[in-house]
Amino acid sequence: MKAPISSLPPARPDGFTLIEVMVAILIMATLSLITWRSLDGIARANDRLEERSRESMRLMRALQQIERDLALHATTELAASEALVDGGRRGNSRSGRRALETHASLLPPALQVRRQIALPFHLEVVRSAPTLPGEWLRAQWWLQGGILYRAAGAPSHSAPLAAPTAADRVAVLEDVASFELRAWSPGQGWRNLPSAERLSLPSSGVEILLGVRGPDGEVRNYRRVVLLN
Repeated sequence: MKAPISSLPPARPDGFTLIEVMVAILIMATLSLITWRSLDGIARANDRLEERSRESMRLMRALQQIERDLALHATTELAASEALVDGGRRGNSRSGRRALETHASLLPPALQVRRQIALPFHLEVVRSAPTLPGEWLRAQWWLQGGILYRAAGAPSHSAPLAAPTAADRVAVLEDVASFELRAWSPGQGWRNLPSAERLSLPSSGVEILLGVRGPDGEVRNYRRVVLLN
């Protein structure tokens, strides 16, 4: 008798074929690439977020320091005509006195705003010393070469107050495109400083305007209003 012929397929050998292995490797490589690109995008977004957070913190510190200087400005306790002129500059020429002219109609005597050829905008504030009650100092702000600087002179309890020196200069904020100050003119709105207007009512507040250039080159404008006592 002849043995019956089985209809079952022949047994498959153990293991994977070369095509199966290549397909598996291709799938793993694709998944790895997608995962890497996702992680790289998350890392880049996190870096941008951290950089913007650092920029925001630097900007907030600069605005808060300007606001603090303005809020602590001298009132009637110290006359600006004496406080803003140190001993070596007393009796200077008429042009020197004009550079320190007070625009009393818009700003308190302790706030001075000037524009010069080298420094388009220069703010000087006579304010109380932070840790020395009864003493005053001269704080200066100016924009030069895209950097916002601040300098504070030595505190004193009497006029004349010493002007800040080059060693007192501190770079507060970089990539600054513009720095302006405006005063509120009662009945007429915001006025650029310095201003030659003579009004019956002094300004009740000032507006700080900062233009900061971002990593993309775009200038972002920031504004803060400070009330004057």
